[in-house]
Amino acid sequence: MTSSEVVESGRSYTALWWAKVQSAGPLQVSPDTPAVPGLTRAAEPDGSSIWMLPTLPDGAGHAVLEELGMPPVAVEMPNETARVLAICMTCCWQDRSTSPWPGVVGTLAQVKAVYASLRGRPEQSSDLTLIIGSLRRLHATSWLLWNEKAGEVRLGPRVTTWTPAAQTTLRELCRVLPDPPPAVLAAPKQPEVTPDPLPTDAAPTKSATDSPALTTTSAGPAEPEPIPAPPGPDLPAPKDPTTSTTSTTTTSAGPAEPDPNPAAPGPDLPAPELAPTTSTAAATTTSAGPAEPEPSPAVPGLGLPEPEED
Repeated sequence: MTSSEVVESGRSYTALWWAKVQSAGPLQVSPDTPAVPGLTRAAEPDGSSIWMLPTLPDGAGHAVLEELGMPPVAVEMPNETARVLAICMTCCWQDRSTSPWPGVVGTLAQVKAVYASLRGRPEQSSDLTLIIGSLRRLHATSWLLWNEKAGEVRLGPRVTTWTPAAQTTLRELCRVLPDPPPAVLAAPKQPEVTPDPLPTDAAPTKSATDSPALTTTSAGPAEPEPIPAPPGPDLPAPKDPTTSTTSTTTTSAGPAEPDPNPAAPGPDLPAPELAPTTSTAAATTTSAGPAEPEPSPAVPGLGLPEPEED
């Protein structure tokens, strides 16, 4: 690669970065990003990233800034927004013997307290609306870094463009503003610790006979199963709960004597057949003497001839 190609490549790289910062404002990039001529590098306090933004020439007015493609930042309600920016400078620029960047973290409670003291009256509900609106506008233009969820604010990367003369004026302004109360920051979140996996050979494996007991224990206390009594040679057979009292007594005592009263059969005995009754005339004939034999009627179906009459 020739020297002209290297120069042309460098110009293309610089033009690309200038186009990025002119369209999107200050950019937060990784620390290993190569430096670009004309762009200021502002490192974060922990060194995890850097901000790249244009370096303004000293004494540059609106016409020069317009020519460079970096017009002044226009915001709504400039007086109220500038007041909130000065209050945040008082809260976040504590060591004023050094540069304002990166400063310290301030809180919304500090900003509200200084705002009320500056107005010379107790805090009102409308103050919070004005303060939050100004903080959002300053965050969108990178003058402040506002964490609305945590209620914390920091100075933005644009403060690195202030000249030494401007910093002198700002130090005097911070000196005359009311002092903020001590900051009460939110506790940092503790990182979640992933538990170590259990070793595979920590507990011995159970045998096959212990599996049902283990399953029962894990599912809950099981009801005890009834233990049947083994019948021995001298023990009676278990009783059937559905058997009646009479039947149970007969089985345990042995063979019972026949009931003399056949009219009252037990529930398990068949009803006795009634003896054929004999007519009164037949009984009377038997007591008087032998009676003449009655002719036997013909039984149908046997094929016997009927007796002939004399």
